[in-house]
Amino acid sequence: MENAKTKKILKRILYVVLAILLALVLVFLTMAYLIPAIRVHQLEQLKMADSATANYSNLMSDTDEIYDWVTDLTAMGVRAPGTKAGKKAQTYVKDKFEEFGLEDVQIVKSKTDLWQCDDWGLTVGGEEIPSYYMRHTFDTGEYGDFSTPDGGLDTEIVYVGDGEESDFSGVDVKGKIVISDVRFTSIPITAAKAISSLFYDPNKTFSLTDTQANPYSANTYPYNYYNAMERGAVGFVGILTDYIDSNTYNNEDYSYLGGAMKLPGLWVTKNDGETIKKAIENAGGSAKVNMQMTGSVERVTAGAVVGFLPGNSDETLMVQSHYDSSTTGAVEDASGCSCVLALAKFYAQIPEEKRDRTLMFVEMDTHFSDYDSHDSIIKKFLGDGNKIMANVCIEHIANHVEEVDGKVELTGEVEPRIIFASPVKAMKQIAKEEVVRHGLDRTIILPASIFGDSVPTDADMYYELGVPIINLISGPIYLYDNIDTNDKVAKEELKPTTEAFADIIWRFMGLDSADFATK
Repeated sequence: MENAKTKKILKRILYVVLAILLALVLVFLTMAYLIPAIRVHQLEQLKMADSATANYSNLMSDTDEIYDWVTDLTAMGVRAPGTKAGKKAQTYVKDKFEEFGLEDVQIVKSKTDLWQCDDWGLTVGGEEIPSYYMRHTFDTGEYGDFSTPDGGLDTEIVYVGDGEESDFSGVDVKGKIVISDVRFTSIPITAAKAISSLFYDPNKTFSLTDTQANPYSANTYPYNYYNAMERGAVGFVGILTDYIDSNTYNNEDYSYLGGAMKLPGLWVTKNDGETIKKAIENAGGSAKVNMQMTGSVERVTAGAVVGFLPGNSDETLMVQSHYDSSTTGAVEDASGCSCVLALAKFYAQIPEEKRDRTLMFVEMDTHFSDYDSHDSIIKKFLGDGNKIMANVCIEHIANHVEEVDGKVELTGEVEPRIIFASPVKAMKQIAKEEVVRHGLDRTIILPASIFGDSVPTDADMYYELGVPIINLISGPIYLYDNIDTNDKVAKEELKPTTEAFADIIWRFMGLDSADFATK
């Protein structure tokens, strides 16, 4: 009898505990979703007529002018430092700064490496396989030409799955070419709600299951590449396993993760990867392969373009993007570059006495070659005596795409936008207000510290030095792909984005110096 009573009491206690836990979950969900929604609703009461730059709205470039700058830049080709297109883009930006009336316009020069591939090819089991060069590989450690032997590299090719250390167990890859799956991470978008300062999706376009692919670095690569290299492989083929149906992925230089990438490397699509894997299986575990790759690494001169608009104080706000690219780069980053050009033109028309602080406009050019220009800017302008109060960076005004039956199609939505914000209360509040005021939907404001001491933007090096940031960026899956053409730019978002940041900058100029301190 006593046991029955005890069990009954314990059961009731369990029900009470479960009820309390359920109540706590409901409270959490209310705070995570309802309270932010209320705050967004309050921000939506802000009026354009009350914006900081409302009286000067007629001075803002229209959509077509900003988009014309995008098309001018992409028409130049791949704008790598030291190339004809890179030099042309540099001159173009400098001329625009001077035309707008910026002062002390200059090119801050530096030395950087130019990696180029002239010819490449892949044949497996006598069948030619479509492929694309893997940037920054075949690093011999010397400047000049690199090349596989005349007639190509003839050997065997072996498949090692994802290329983790355990995948190499019992597999002899010495003197052979390794082929491995390369998988990209996907980040659940709605998970950002819990840590965001603002999750602005007024049209409820995000579902609970929506994810965002990370185009910057595949999570299995370059680690599988280095595993192959360390075990004596003589070449590497990466299968873009969960990428779009394209092999023209222009990867960044990841040598900082494991040293020089000495093996020649090529990319293939998922479908072509399956063809190769089948050929290997049919051949009993390894197949005959021929790989060809020739190119060069040169030491060239790079140059960031800088221009100033003096204000009532020598305290300076730095506004930046970059004009270089690894493709013709419409979204990455003719779009961000053009928004910064529009901001420079706008503020050049504002009387100096109305500018409470000095504005420094910078267009970088070594985003894809070890950020050497960025180092030069730091040495010249972020040393003793310079007063950079904050950095505003704009990158990638992008259309969202999805893959349908193997083809990439526009969805009609703007690519999710992330604003990384330093823990500066006044700056974050201003950014939130102007994002909503100007209707920059599908924008999420995240703490800059989410990735630790660095941020995945062009202003990372300044953030690491302690400069407070408000940095906008988008990461569409095609960002580093040759399909990043003009149609991928969210044209109708160019002007609203520029207008929002014009107001952000204006209000930053009016802050007290103490307001820029991290809290």
